[in-house]
Amino acid sequence: MAKILVIEGDKATLLDKIKFTGEGKLQDYLEKYPSLIPLGEIVEGASDLLCIGREVGVPSGSIDLLFIDKDGLLTVVETKLARNPEARRTVIGQIIEYASYISKWTADDVYRVANGYLKSNLDEIIGERSEQEFLAEDFRSNIEQNLKDGKIRCIIAVDELVEPLRATVSFLNSYSNFDILLLQVSSFEESKARTVLIPSLFGYATKTIKTDGPRRQWNEDTFFADLEKRAEESEIDIVRELYNFTKGNADKTSWGTGAFVGSFPFRKSRYGISVSIFTVQSDGWIWLNFGQMKGTNVKEGILESFRAKLNEIPGINIPEEVVSIGKFPGITTRVLTEAENLRNFQDAVMALCQQMESSEQ
Repeated sequence: MAKILVIEGDKATLLDKIKFTGEGKLQDYLEKYPSLIPLGEIVEGASDLLCIGREVGVPSGSIDLLFIDKDGLLTVVETKLARNPEARRTVIGQIIEYASYISKWTADDVYRVANGYLKSNLDEIIGERSEQEFLAEDFRSNIEQNLKDGKIRCIIAVDELVEPLRATVSFLNSYSNFDILLLQVSSFEESKARTVLIPSLFGYATKTIKTDGPRRQWNEDTFFADLEKRAEESEIDIVRELYNFTKGNADKTSWGTGAFVGSFPFRKSRYGISVSIFTVQSDGWIWLNFGQMKGTNVKEGILESFRAKLNEIPGINIPEEVVSIGKFPGITTRVLTEAENLRNFQDAVMALCQQMESSEQ
């Protein structure tokens, strides 16, 4: 049986490897200590993981653990002990099936699972962990783009390597674009109160994963240059109107750091917290950030009034659940190309700002 030697000063202690009593124990450790997944060994610029779900229900079963990083990349983890026959072949098909199902999710699905598990707001937690300025709009956009591109990381976590699992994972990573990692977590016990865990990643004998440089600092010039490639002239005019409206009425003007799409938010401060009301993107979409406003405790009555005013604009139909659940519906700039529609949209935003301000008094 494998052993490790722990040396502290002149004292040397030989630790014996112990077996996990069940897959649930391995899940417990990974859930509580995501740093046990040493992505930095093979992923250049890897971000820290945050657990956002355990036993996440899918049609064919449940995902043991679901993680996300600050770049909006999801990681599916399936745990199997070596004594489980599924650790040899079945688990590969299982985790690919789970990833396939999740790839059809939207960002709303991710937020629903995460907020339910965390009992808190995902944006707030990621923002607290981010070393750079965090924009919820960019984070959400990155989630959407990663799902659209099918970019989901899969990790099979085991207590010890078994064949043919290791050989199969190495083969898949050598001859396909689909990435699966194999994580071995070995457990050694010094005493009932002290356990030593040693993680090791396998499966990338011939390649190292690189992140795609998920953050890009946009500015006015790059934003409108990108918009001009994507939108018609009438839509560009609307976006400029919204940009000027934001500069004149929001607390400040800022630019996103999305990898794929530029953005600027309309933000107002509430109880010292910057609240994003809507976000304009360089692909011609406007996101209405009910989810973030609800997450910062803007009263549902105020949000319902905002929803009702927006629904008076032809082409906008926001369902009631957007307020009750806290979603992020989108509209295209084409809806606002009529001057009256744009004016009514701006009026609805200003009325919301006034109600938010009044509610603080």
